[in-house]
Amino acid sequence: MPPSSAQTIYGQRLRKARKAAGLTQPELGRCLGVDLATAAVRISRYENGQHMPDGPTADALAKALRLPQAWFHAETDAIAEAILLLSRMSKGRQAVAVATFKAAAGCS
Repeated sequence: MPPSSAQTIYGQRLRKARKAAGLTQPELGRCLGVDLATAAVRISRYENGQHMPDGPTADALAKALRLPQAWFHAETDAIAEAILLLSRMSKGRQAVAVATFKAAAGCS
């Protein structure tokens, strides 16, 4: 069965984040505690959309790559970028940014 759109998006973002972090598939797998012999295959299957990581594994991947888990699941690149930017702000600045988004969207 071909990968779902969610699996494809997750996989593309995982590959992008892993490469940006300068990690190989085996290195990222080792961050999860996966045996080196199978680490590359496991990460490759996530990146190719063949499998989705379970909750704890997705948490561990996000933590290893220092990204919010929501970034991996965002439906568009713009939403992913907004998630990433918001995650880097203080709570006070997040509130200001969200208010700006609401105003731009015509919401109160």
